[in-house]
Amino acid sequence: MAASVEPASVPLTLAARCRCGAISFLASVATGSLERCHCTRCRRASCSSFVPCVVASEAPVQLLTAAKRYADRCSAHGAVERLFCGRCCSSLGMLAIAEAPQCIGPPAYHLALGCVEDSSVPAAVATRWQTDFCDSAIDERAAWWSARPERGLAERPPAAVRTLSGGCACGGCAFECQSGPEFQTQHCYCKLCRQLSGAASQTWVPVRRKGFTWLRRETLELVRTTGHGQRHMCSRCGGVLSIVYDSQPDCIWPAAGALDDHAYPAGAALHAALCRSIHICCSMMPPWYRLPDDGLPRLPYAG
Repeated sequence: MAASVEPASVPLTLAARCRCGAISFLASVATGSLERCHCTRCRRASCSSFVPCVVASEAPVQLLTAAKRYADRCSAHGAVERLFCGRCCSSLGMLAIAEAPQCIGPPAYHLALGCVEDSSVPAAVATRWQTDFCDSAIDERAAWWSARPERGLAERPPAAVRTLSGGCACGGCAFECQSGPEFQTQHCYCKLCRQLSGAASQTWVPVRRKGFTWLRRETLELVRTTGHGQRHMCSRCGGVLSIVYDSQPDCIWPAAGALDDHAYPAGAALHAALCRSIHICCSMMPPWYRLPDDGLPRLPYAG
């Protein structure tokens, strides 16, 4: 017998926590309120392709007391305060400051689904959210998210080295890197990437370390996040900008969401430039997200 689907108006309590466990809380949300924001500012703040959020009835006191805040803007919601853990930089959502004068009460709290415990989302709700959501700022969506390689590396003619630029949302960290014929994207759904970004995934673009340069690093921190790797983070806005693996001393992995949109090849040139695009750690994918039917390889773990 198929599982019954709850009405979209039924309130739901979700459990959320940051990666390091310093901040954990319960949030009451409406089950039909899933939004995916593709705006440039939300993408840069999360260093991901889009930010999936649900609106809570109010921001939990534990969150407001413990979280660090960064003032920013969102194309869909105007002025916002982004909330993140000051210890591990996990994204925890945002307060819609610009909407507060139009409402009675405090600013609406948009809970980032990436920090929600998968086990606290009922199966029926997770299944609905896979297809029942609204896309905001779709005209600002990341071109690299849907880009697909036209030919493999062995079939492509030699590509010119291109310079990619990027940085964090607040401007405290900025970098340049060089990408040649090995230009690729790896979309990762592991729990760590989801918690840190607050999103469904993070996408990584490996580049040669020799061509990677920090232009600004006033708020930059290099934090060990696993036994085999470290990540560059901004202490002021919480952006997670890159991965550095212990086993790859000659390589660094910038987050695709941290790269400037104008740094990517435009239009068809982006598809032609890619030699590989792949979904990884699919066995850890959140239950509320469904992979696009894009024909790309899907690996259960990293590869």
